[in-house]
Amino acid sequence: MSAHRAILAAAIRERVTYDLRPLRAPFASTIWMAARILLAAPSRRLRARAFGLLTRLHSGAFSPAVDRRIIDAISNASARERRGEDAGLGALYAQQIRVAVAAFRAGTNPDPKRLIGSRLLVVKAWNPGERGVLVADYSYVFPLLAGLFDLQRIADRYTIVLEPSWAGACTPEILLYSRLRHPVFVQTIEPRDRDLLARLNTNLEVVPIAANCWVDPRQAPVVNAPRDIDVIMVAAWSDIKRHWRVFKVLAALKAGGQRLRVALVGYRYDRTKADIEGLAQHFGIRDQIETYERIPQEEVSRLLARSKVHVLWSRRECANRAIIEAMLADVPVIVREGLTFGFRYPYINDRTGRFVAEADLGSAILEMIATRERYAPREWILAHMTAERATAALAAHLNARALAVGEPWTRGLVVKTSTLDAQRYWNPDDRARFAADYAFLESSLLPIGGA
Repeated sequence: MSAHRAILAAAIRERVTYDLRPLRAPFASTIWMAARILLAAPSRRLRARAFGLLTRLHSGAFSPAVDRRIIDAISNASARERRGEDAGLGALYAQQIRVAVAAFRAGTNPDPKRLIGSRLLVVKAWNPGERGVLVADYSYVFPLLAGLFDLQRIADRYTIVLEPSWAGACTPEILLYSRLRHPVFVQTIEPRDRDLLARLNTNLEVVPIAANCWVDPRQAPVVNAPRDIDVIMVAAWSDIKRHWRVFKVLAALKAGGQRLRVALVGYRYDRTKADIEGLAQHFGIRDQIETYERIPQEEVSRLLARSKVHVLWSRRECANRAIIEAMLADVPVIVREGLTFGFRYPYINDRTGRFVAEADLGSAILEMIATRERYAPREWILAHMTAERATAALAAHLNARALAVGEPWTRGLVVKTSTLDAQRYWNPDDRARFAADYAFLESSLLPIGGA
């Protein structure tokens, strides 16, 4: 696809998805009525399809009124299925698990053991009489844990904590955990997701932390390097990251005499490095852009240490980790106004960066470059948003919940961190403490064909 066609397609998708405000509520009402017809069908497959439509509709945030109806429908169906009725949710969850497992087994590394100790991390050991704690990060892992492992066996020993990689908790990969007997905890600070999980009246409970709370500050040490990169974007090669919108602004700045040096760090997602470079060429700024693909974290940190401003220009994200990594390198950040559901994240403030309207990106970049010395993002993150603080918050929440239901809590959690490729222990020696737990997880793997 040519750069021009790619830009046109992305612009149309964006307008339909986000900007046709007068039509959003009528559209949601129409889909809701269609789903209600399917929910009344005798076919289990059609009822599952209806709930699939409703979860996607809720994730789109088209209409608060319709969202409330969707929550009520899922809550009622969940209650019915706990009583042994077939409301269609179970079929949706089973389909989600089958698709995820099939994709995993068709991949280049289909060994499920690679998830153990990386995407599935034990932070509190199980002991007879006291539950352990298992953290699963990245949303694609959630149905894999349910489809590749004996999930109920694991849940009987471990409190499961889900760390989503995308905003919007009304998804089958999260909701499928409502079938378990024990509470399951979902990390989110999004008010919309917190309201959803509270109103569903299931075993899914909120922990008020998020995936970007676990960045290791040691990966971005303070380096006294010249800040010779004006703008950096650490973002996957993907339409959702909206590189072309940034390129369009950079081209306008260039036309006005402001030629900025830009570093792009990413990896292949739904676009390639060549696609992104082609977009830069289309806007006449290819000579300003340096692209880096799948480079080690140490190299990312060195680039950040040379950068003046980080830009996150998505319209939908989860708890973006790249901006926290930038802040730890003392790089203030620009985030698009209205990101995701419009919540003004407390870690974007006058010490760390700012929210910026779509039309103001160019002037905001120039202003931040000129005034960057007034920001102190690393200092703010180290004072308010560290992996140690996140661990303490999670431990306090789980401790209180355990005591509330009469379960013992005599040991705390070890500190962990999260990266693009794995969760890790703050202290690598901690892994040896959980050898028996990881042996149990391996013994809980289902035979091929058992998912």
